[in-house]
Amino acid sequence: MAYSFRRAGERLKSIAKMNRWSRSPESRQNSEKGPIKRSYLLELPTELLLEIVSHLTVLPEACLALTCKRLYAISSTILDSKSLHFNRDFAPLFHHYRNGHNFVTPRWQLINLLENGRWWACSKCLKLHPRSAFAGRELRRKAEERTCNLGESAGIVDLCPCKKLTYRDTLNLVDLLTMRQKTVAALSAQFGTGVQERFCWHSCTENYGSTQLSIEIYPELNEMNELIIKTEYHMSTASGQLGKEEYMTPRFGCAHRSVDLWLSSVCQTTICRLYDSFCSSCKRISVCNSCSATLKCPRKQPCRLDETSGKATFFFWTERCLGGTTPLPDTNWVSQRIHPAENMIDVDNCSELCPWTVREHPPLNSPPALGMDIIEPGLQDQSVNQLFSSINMI
Repeated sequence: MAYSFRRAGERLKSIAKMNRWSRSPESRQNSEKGPIKRSYLLELPTELLLEIVSHLTVLPEACLALTCKRLYAISSTILDSKSLHFNRDFAPLFHHYRNGHNFVTPRWQLINLLENGRWWACSKCLKLHPRSAFAGRELRRKAEERTCNLGESAGIVDLCPCKKLTYRDTLNLVDLLTMRQKTVAALSAQFGTGVQERFCWHSCTENYGSTQLSIEIYPELNEMNELIIKTEYHMSTASGQLGKEEYMTPRFGCAHRSVDLWLSSVCQTTICRLYDSFCSSCKRISVCNSCSATLKCPRKQPCRLDETSGKATFFFWTERCLGGTTPLPDTNWVSQRIHPAENMIDVDNCSELCPWTVREHPPLNSPPALGMDIIEPGLQDQSVNQLFSSINMI
């Protein structure tokens, strides 16, 4: 119902805008240039055009909106359709290694329709580039096989449900941070150290069933002028259900690790630490072996537990390096790509790095079975440590 009212409001605005447009001297002059320039469709009243447009699907209406100013004013809102943008979760959990999934979307179909002699589609960036961005041999290939001048290193890095970066977008972000560094330095020199240096570039919230994920992205440049992305998460899910299948989210902390399964694995490493027996899994579980992204959390328990709603909230963050500012992407950037994905990996031959893999560090079944909030304070007392050691030996 709310959508219907909003759509009706947009139509009224379009009618008012078209009435003003049709009365303008420029429009009357254009209509008198002769039969060669006449468009019988555009001579229809706005009300009839709106009725015609209402019978179109997303892709034809988007093409119609891009034909002229009047039809753009009527149908421009269709260009904000979710189906014409990247999915908020760019790589669905069980589609992570299926590149072909991106070539059947309405967005890619629209990109193909918009190709002309000046703009060409890139199968790695999933965007249109100027003709000069392609080698001559690439222009003779089909769109699904064509690659821009970045070659095999081209692609897309997925940061959050809203932010997807090509390498050119990454360089633009580096330029922004470089300019901001100079501005902050100048302001600090003028007004002292009170200038805010921490830069929240983007924030958003996404719901996955009963699980809510709030995301904030803090980009920065390190001393080697490499782009570091720190992504902070507040994840609220049902108490005791972290990483369970029915509560799993399709969000990735890097290009290889599912956020909640990764967090669940890191939280379980507390078990080894209780008995001073760090296993090899514990030492490497917080670092992705494929791209060296890290997951950190200040405490491996919920930071807040709402007894009324039964929701447990975890605060944690990931850090990953997107490389430097060379003309071509380096290995750090390439390893973070979510598209194109590796063709040789699927659900049948994946390693422990794949997001759907069962957690490799399950909780212990043997005693003691005390809550973590009781155990951790007690660990400060040496006598209690000795008591737990003796219990473990029984």
